[in-house]
Amino acid sequence: MGESEQAGVIAGRFRLGGLLGSGGTASVFSAEDTVTGRRVAVKLLHPHLSESPEVRAAFLDEAKRIATLSHPCVVTIVDLGTFLDGDTPIAWIAQQLVEGRTLAEYVRVEGVLSPAEVVDVGSDVLSGLAAAHRAELIHRDVSPANVLVRRVDGGLRATLLDFGLADAAGRTAHGDDVLRSSVTAATAGVVGNAHFASPEQLSGSAVGPAGDLYQVGGLLYFALTGRAPFEGGDRAAVVRGHLNAPPPVPSVRRRGIPQAIDRVVVRALLKDPSLRYTDADEMRRALLAALPPDAPQPAPPRAPSPSATAMTAATRALAPAPHTTETPAPVEEQPPRERRGAGWGVVIAIIAVLVATATAVPLLSGAGRTAPPAEAVTPDDAATPSATAATTPGTAAPSASIAATVVPALTTVADANSTLAATGLRLGDVRTRDDVAPAGTVLESDPAAGTTVVRGSIVRLTVASGSNAVPDVTGMDAAAADAHLRAAGLTSTTVTVVSERPAGLVLGSEPAAGSSVALGSAVRVLVAAAPLPSPTVSPPAPTSTPSPSPTATVVPTSSPTPAR
Repeated sequence: MGESEQAGVIAGRFRLGGLLGSGGTASVFSAEDTVTGRRVAVKLLHPHLSESPEVRAAFLDEAKRIATLSHPCVVTIVDLGTFLDGDTPIAWIAQQLVEGRTLAEYVRVEGVLSPAEVVDVGSDVLSGLAAAHRAELIHRDVSPANVLVRRVDGGLRATLLDFGLADAAGRTAHGDDVLRSSVTAATAGVVGNAHFASPEQLSGSAVGPAGDLYQVGGLLYFALTGRAPFEGGDRAAVVRGHLNAPPPVPSVRRRGIPQAIDRVVVRALLKDPSLRYTDADEMRRALLAALPPDAPQPAPPRAPSPSATAMTAATRALAPAPHTTETPAPVEEQPPRERRGAGWGVVIAIIAVLVATATAVPLLSGAGRTAPPAEAVTPDDAATPSATAATTPGTAAPSASIAATVVPALTTVADANSTLAATGLRLGDVRTRDDVAPAGTVLESDPAAGTTVVRGSIVRLTVASGSNAVPDVTGMDAAAADAHLRAAGLTSTTVTVVSERPAGLVLGSEPAAGSSVALGSAVRVLVAAAPLPSPTVSPPAPTSTPSPSPTATVVPTSSPTPAR
């Protein structure tokens, strides 16, 4: 009996439990380590990829890169290796099983974070990155999907996950293969999450610690607003935003965010790496100093709902990283920041939304400029009797009769109407967008979930269409193309095509890249095959024609003429 057949135990020691997640390269399971008795997370390379020795080695390099790191904000590697599943060697990485949910899921379910929670999460992520950078390791994929958050004592703690794209400082991010196992001139592209990639990463330039800090800026912007820094109808529009557009200011999207936090995010998102923070420690100090202990919060902290409990128990409790009170020279030193509980946030939430309309000043405005009129806070179509009668130009604050509410996190368009009505809001326009999520899944709301607005306001939604765009797999091999298509919610069928291009190279797809097709659809992947050899013709064949035969037969017919 092979290792994979021993009552669900793989690698001779791990008894698999439930599926925690799956992507284009690997699946992650909860498991019991029968050797130590601990609960762990086991990451298994997909079998069709694990058949390649180069891909297996590249996959295991991820674990080797971070195995030397020991930090409470970086996931811990337990062990790694391979085992046989039949005749296929499967590569695996066992790592610490951390309690919590990804930041992407947390914001989708619970809504955006309060500024205090954003400082907590950002501080932990930057602390982990500082340790990685000291080990000359650049993460390259700091995004909401790779940060795990959990609630501790009324605040949020964070753990940095998945160093799958990590590499040495100064290396480019070229290559279509997310495992970095095979990069050639024919397959060169840029690896990374386009929504959170740095300009130098997207342009194929050398990536250093400043690239990770740019991604942390995008992460903070997402946590504050529920949106990526740059959005658009397609990947090209997102890339153009990262390369050319000015850094977005969080408080423009969501009022009430402290101006000091705006400054931290904007500086991290500057295009020129030399203008960002010098290192993760400096950015962390600036972030900790950005939220005064008595600063009002624009929205109350949201406690986890019963349905949002941790997906698994942690193998060990992570000690919270101590918050330093050290600040950079230009910033006045602040006393240690106290965590505020949900009760304090509830008390000041309504005050914040009323006061912010008269006191909020954009990041780039000059000193002494007049704050925008109070009515600018409410949506154009949110005019209710109490909201319109509250202010006149020059008043310091809207009438206290305005009733405020928080935009709830929405999951499906089918439930949106009733959920919004329960909080005093109305459903507005609903747009669809191609995505890997099932049809009807709410992708975005405007205003974003967690935003404090006037009751009666309209909330517009963007929902998944049930289709997705065919990714461009040209130049990959068949296995990589299959992984990209599955990550996009599609399946693949390989079709060989006679070509002069190298055998095994993907020439294109049917439907073509960019075509919108229903989720689950099969895409024909056109793979180059060597031309068939031409049939050989022996040289004598053309001379063996019937033409000489008639001449040979004619001569004998005339020869009998003379008689003997």
